[in-house]
Amino acid sequence: MKKVIFAVMMFMTAGAAMAVPVTLVSHNQKSGTSVSTLIWDGSNACGMMCPGGTAVGAVASTATWDWDGTTLTGTGLYFGTTHIGSSPFASSIIGDKVTDLVINTGTNTTSATDYECKEGNFLALVGAHGCGNIDISGGSNTSFDSAIAYNVGGDASCVSRTLGGDDSSTGNPRGLTNNAGGGGCDATDGAFIQWEVLGDIGSGTFVLSNFTDITANGANYMTFQYVVPVPAAVWLFGSALGLLGWIRRRVAA
Repeated sequence: MKKVIFAVMMFMTAGAAMAVPVTLVSHNQKSGTSVSTLIWDGSNACGMMCPGGTAVGAVASTATWDWDGTTLTGTGLYFGTTHIGSSPFASSIIGDKVTDLVINTGTNTTSATDYECKEGNFLALVGAHGCGNIDISGGSNTSFDSAIAYNVGGDASCVSRTLGGDDSSTGNPRGLTNNAGGGGCDATDGAFIQWEVLGDIGSGTFVLSNFTDITANGANYMTFQYVVPVPAAVWLFGSALGLLGWIRRRVAA
């Protein structure tokens, strides 16, 4: 009978960690006094001024998401981009195109099957390349003469940057996640390092952030909502407790 009780307890533990479907409500970035909305679902038919615009090859996000309390698992394509100011119709800065994104908040790791940073239509106007973190304003021209390769060796977190012409580096290129570099990969600054979990903030929602207060500059956070109301999970947990009590009574009898 002890084995039966143990099995029920294991079921309860496994149930608590079971992945459930969630919906990405918003993806925001705080800069100055503006809060940019990054996610694009393709619902606003706005042509050249769509979030990301054709300059960064905008593609409507179709990813679905699951959450087990520690790991967020995305299935399919997610595309998000930053803009000047808070309007999704403003000039785009950079975009992130990622497939099958997985964020593990327990190990502070991020993985995917494919990642690529897409350059927007604004930074070239000020002599910069955001994805490469490159200054293109010096020398004899103001064009992007460098090359950036993504998914090197089939690794979505591996980026290889080669400076060309009169371009100069102003920091690490943008990649899927923070990478120290080595083995043919350059050190990168991560686009998806939302490893801090902010609990239920109302209406069955939770937030994954980049360890920056969501009201502070530099905050990058994703807000999710449970597809199935949380009380349903509580009900299942209560049922398991009831079953355990029934077994104990049987043992006592």
